[in-house]
Order: sequence, then structure tokens, then C-alpha cells
Amino acid sequence: MKKKVLVIVSIIMGILLVAGGVFAYFYFRPPTQAELEQYEQIVEQGDVLLSAKEYSEAISKYNESIKIVHTDGKAYSRIIDIYLAKNDFDSALEVANKSQNSLSSSDCSLIYASIAEKYYDSKDYYNANINYELAASLNSNPTVNLGLAKSCVLNGKIDRAKDLLQKKYDDVTSDEATLLYAYIVGSQDNTKAVNILDDYTVINTEWSGYFDEYMFVLTSLDEDELFNKAKLGRIYINNGYPTLTISILESEIEGLAQYVDGLYILGKAYLDGGNYEKAVEVLLQSVSLIGYENQKYWMLGRAYYHQDDLVNAIIYYDRAVGYSGVDLEEDLIKEYLHILISSNQTTKSQEVYSNIVKDIKEDWLYLIGVELYYNAQNDAKLNYYLGKLSEMSLQDSEKKEYLFWSIRNALDKGELESVSSDLEILLSLDRFNPQYYWMKGVFDLDSGDEVSAKSNFESALEYDLEGNVSIEVEKLLAQVE
Repeated sequence: MKKKVLVIVSIIMGILLVAGGVFAYFYFRPPTQAELEQYEQIVEQGDVLLSAKEYSEAISKYNESIKIVHTDGKAYSRIIDIYLAKNDFDSALEVANKSQNSLSSSDCSLIYASIAEKYYDSKDYYNANINYELAASLNSNPTVNLGLAKSCVLNGKIDRAKDLLQKKYDDVTSDEATLLYAYIVGSQDNTKAVNILDDYTVINTEWSGYFDEYMFVLTSLDEDELFNKAKLGRIYINNGYPTLTISILESEIEGLAQYVDGLYILGKAYLDGGNYEKAVEVLLQSVSLIGYENQKYWMLGRAYYHQDDLVNAIIYYDRAVGYSGVDLEEDLIKEYLHILISSNQTTKSQEVYSNIVKDIKEDWLYLIGVELYYNAQNDAKLNYYLGKLSEMSLQDSEKKEYLFWSIRNALDKGELESVSSDLEILLSLDRFNPQYYWMKGVFDLDSGDEVSAKSNFESALEYDLEGNVSIEVEKLLAQVE
């Protein structure tokens, strides 16, 4: 009996070994020339779909090509680029993880670096650092090392960044790496930073201004330590490294009590670094001091808003607007009004808007008014600002927004006479505009054509990279499926 069991087990093991060998042969063997040609052909088909922004179909083609040749990074990279364009990090990481079973370490490194770069651009420095570390562990190269060093600085890992920046860099990365290394050294030793800049010849002239600016500041420092640190801190924060500003000014907080420049710069560093509690704490100390009024109140409003304290956010946004006077900045107005609109502060948003629009007669402000009064269901004001916009010479981006609101308002009221022609104009301005396909789908529903409506809603979701229409469109799509 035992012999019989052993024979059966041996047979099963043999079968598994043979099957494993066959699988390994087909999985790891180099692709034939015919397979490579077929692979390239399907990838090209995917590229055509990608250029047409038919993202779902493009992904299907790239997946089809991977089944033929799974050891080339091109198709994987294209799929990941699409997911990153849609800010779908989970899907991008899922594909990246699967690709490690097939691709070389250098190809995988580039894939993780692209994901890290997208996180970095999205100001998610924590996840950027994780993915740059993964990329570096697979294959160290100048681009990955620089990205990792930058993310380390922004996560407070200054010593790690300093070590990385002493590696060898190429002509593309050397200027930025050297400047960042000088920034770090200069936060600890001004003389050494000057020597680094003196000994280096800039390769790409677009970096020359940054080197000159930093050298000017370094050579203008005097005996006033607080003043010196504030000047350096301003350079660091203006060039995207608030953690370096915090590293040199945080320990000086007591000495900054009557120094508005230092408090403003440190508060801004905390805000840009996402430490909103500390930003509020420091900026409140600057309130009683003269200087930077509209800017520090603007930053306090933003910091409170990020802490979900809308009451205090409104107080300081109001002060920022009030202190700005005739120099009221477009970005401040847009930020404040969109916060009020998104927070359903209807009465307050109308009050603020009414005060501002008395003095500013600009298309961008009228477009905010259209959104504001559409949401408030104030037809008189909505029609007034739509009328104002119809008389203005608009850039394409503003014209697209105007047409969207005009069409949406007409569809709501059943006034369909001009909708078809407006839709045609909107499409001619941008055939990938998700707002067009949203409105066209609504128009189709009103016309009783559910098939066309469904197709247009699906296109709206496909083209909506910023997530501006997806929530509304998904509700409508559910009605026709």
C-alpha cells in the first residue's frame, strides 16, 4: 500500500515538474520576431486610441499586447500613465506590482518613478517618497536619486537627502541636484554653500537665475542671525522646500515674537508643509504686528479652512479681502468664493460677491457669479451675468465655461431653441470636453434618446480627468442603464 502511494505521489510530482517546465519555457522564453511585430502593432493601435483619449479602449489594447509580449515595459507604462492621468493611484500601483513578475528591474524602476513623480506633483510627498524608494531599490539612476532626494527633503529626512545628492548626476539632473545640495548645506554653513556654488558651472541656463539668486543672498548675510535665517528661509520656501525653512527658523520662535518677517515666513512654511495647526499658531502671533496684512490673513483663512474651521476661515478671508483694497488678487477672490460656494454658504457668498463685483468687471468674476447664482437658484442674477458674458470677447477657456452654464440653464428651463447650436460650438472648442458630453447626454434624455444619452454620459466619464463632472454624470448614467 505504501509503495502504491509513493508511486502515485511520484507520478503527480513528475507531472507538476513537467507542467512547470513547460510553463517556464513559454513564460520566460524570448519572444519570436513575429510576436514582437504583433506586439508593436497592437501597441500602436493603443497609442492611436490614447491620442484620441479613448482611455478604456486604449487600456484594452495594451493589455492585449501584454498577453503576446509581457517582458517589454512600453505597454505597462502606457497603462500606468492613463491611470495617473485620471489620478487613479490604486490602479496604477496594482499594474506596477504585477509588472515586477515580468519586467527588468530597470523598467520597473522607471514605472515606480513615474508614479512617485505624480504623487510629488500632487503634493503627496509621503507617498512620493515611498515610491521613489521602491524605484531606487530596483535600479539607482540620476533621475530616481534626484526625485528621492527632493521627496526626502520634503519629508524632513535632510541627512538622507544630503547623502543622495552627493552621488553622480548627469547633464539633465546635475543643476537641480547641485542647487538643492547647496540649499541644504547653506542651511547649516553659509561659507560651504558659497564654495559649492563657486566651484560649479551651470549646464542649463534656465537654472542660472536660481544660482545667482541664492549666491546673492548668501553673500549679503550679516551679523543679524534672525535676519539671515529669514532671508534664507524665504529663498527655500519660494523655491518649494518649506521643510528647510522650518529647520532653520523653528528653533528661533521666541526670538521671532516681534519680527513680522520671520513669523510670516515660518507660518507660510508650516502652511505649505501641511502643518495647519502650527501655521495658525505662528501666524496668529504676527496679527498684532504691522506688515503682510492681506497675505497673513489669507494664509490664516486657508489654514483654518484646512482644519475644517469654517467660522474662523471666513473671518480671516474677509480680513484678507478688506486689507487688499484696490490690489485684490484674482487668486484670493477665486479661492474664497469657491470655498463659500462649495460649503453651501449661499448668503455669505452672495454678500462677498456683491461687494467685489462693484469694482471688478472681469469675465472670470462673472463666471463665478454664474455658478453662484445658479446654485442659489436666483434666475434674475444668473441671467444678468450670462447676458454680460454673452457681450464680452472671451478666450476659449472662458467661452467653454460660459457655454456650459448657458446650456445647463436652458436645459433646466426647457428652453431648447438654442441648445443644439450652443452644443455644436462647445464641441468645436474642445472635442474632449466632459462638460459637453454631460450636457449632450441630458439633451438626448430630454429628446427621448436613451441610447445616445448613455453613450454621451460614458464619454463624459472617460474624458473627465479632473473629476469635475463624474458625480453628477454617474447619477444620470444609473438612470438609463
